[in-house]
Amino acid sequence: MKSRIKYDVMTKDELNHMKSRMEELLIKRGIHLDHDEMLTELSELGCIVDMETKQLKFTKELIDKAVASVPKEFTLYSPSGKRDLKFPHPEGKFYVRTNTGAPNYMTVDGETHFTKISEVNEWYHIANQMENVDYFTLPSTSGEEVPGDAVDVYTLERALNLAEKHIWLQPYEGENVKYLIDMAAASVGGLDKLRERPIVSFIACSVSCLNYKRMDAEILYRCAKAGLPVQPCSLPTAGANTPVTAQGTAFMAASEVFAMIVMLQLLSPGLPVIATTLLFSMDMMTTYTLQSNTEITMARLICMQLFEQGYNIRAHSYGTGTDSLAIDEQNMIERTSLIHSMAMSDASVLGGAGQLETAKTISPIQLIIDNEIFGIAQRLRAGLEINDDYLGWNEIMDGVDTNPGFIMSDHTMKHFEESHRPDMFNRGGLSKWEENGSKTLQESAVEKYHKLIKNPATYSLDPEKSAAVKEVLKKAHKALVKEQ
Repeated sequence: MKSRIKYDVMTKDELNHMKSRMEELLIKRGIHLDHDEMLTELSELGCIVDMETKQLKFTKELIDKAVASVPKEFTLYSPSGKRDLKFPHPEGKFYVRTNTGAPNYMTVDGETHFTKISEVNEWYHIANQMENVDYFTLPSTSGEEVPGDAVDVYTLERALNLAEKHIWLQPYEGENVKYLIDMAAASVGGLDKLRERPIVSFIACSVSCLNYKRMDAEILYRCAKAGLPVQPCSLPTAGANTPVTAQGTAFMAASEVFAMIVMLQLLSPGLPVIATTLLFSMDMMTTYTLQSNTEITMARLICMQLFEQGYNIRAHSYGTGTDSLAIDEQNMIERTSLIHSMAMSDASVLGGAGQLETAKTISPIQLIIDNEIFGIAQRLRAGLEINDDYLGWNEIMDGVDTNPGFIMSDHTMKHFEESHRPDMFNRGGLSKWEENGSKTLQESAVEKYHKLIKNPATYSLDPEKSAAVKEVLKKAHKALVKEQ
């Protein structure tokens, strides 16, 4: 049996204390939920609701009932059918997603600007070919190119036509949720088929502390009714809207996500959920929001352990990222440290592939480099098996005196291909490096980008279903876009 390095940042007593306090918070203080339909239904299900103030409290019995109904196994499906994601991962690995919500795009030439629709196409074409990237989010297409009121709907239309992997949706307006669901359904032949094989899942976010605005409550409610997986999310900033300590921010984020999970399970028992805590912190000297400082990485580890070990609920957080604005040394140190730390947790999903500038910018070059780093992290997480075969026991005992070399040994022939070899890393020494053009890692990534961009598309939506998606887009435009 393979053993693996694992980071547990809480003792068993600390984990139980966190769980106890989190449940006590939701029972005694409760939440603020701006959604009358949800409040009414949750009240009928036993929650303590004040319709006038929109305050909601849970009971211990309801919390236990909700936790018991969270599915321990489920699948997020892919449009192509080739990259379906089974949870938990059958091989003990984690899944990787691209960065979500970034409004800026850094081109292969290093120019940064608001994301164009052509760059959305490019992004999916490159990401389809990344073997260590498992599902996609929506880039934030510029409102200069598509209507600002329906950026998410227009960008989903591109994703459904081009993305072969599962798609994670972040609606930008409450009214848009219906059309995002209808569009995804059109791409698979109807709402029933989407419920049966959900090729999309949704993110709904809290507003710290313990507030759920109408838009995100609508996401929760509509997904519960449609039977679509949700990755309930908290995006706190330590020192700004949550306690300045990493522990306090982890606690607040986990509590907000946990409240959403309880509500979803009460409304739709057995609905697939992934607890998504995406934590930030404020630099108290500059007031700038940071993603990659050391303490907030440990806070993410707290959240992963809390959900995965404490509740056996699949968990998700940033696995890569940087506060640097460039593909430079700070960027590489921060993201590699973050990836390797999070890979050693129990996290089921690590997010943020391809992002820079505290998740504000995406770069196809950085995505290609992240693909390499995540490959290393997956190998580290896999661990090593200790037995006589891997020790080379027989060869050491039988031939070490007469033949001390192992280059041509049977043991080497059997195992030498098992070593992980990053595609773009130098493995041949100085002369080989000079022979290949003395390229840096970034230059190698640019070279790989130009090769990938020329490759034919790996996936495209059936023309009939693409036309159905386009029809939903037209209806959404008419309903959502406020013409000037």
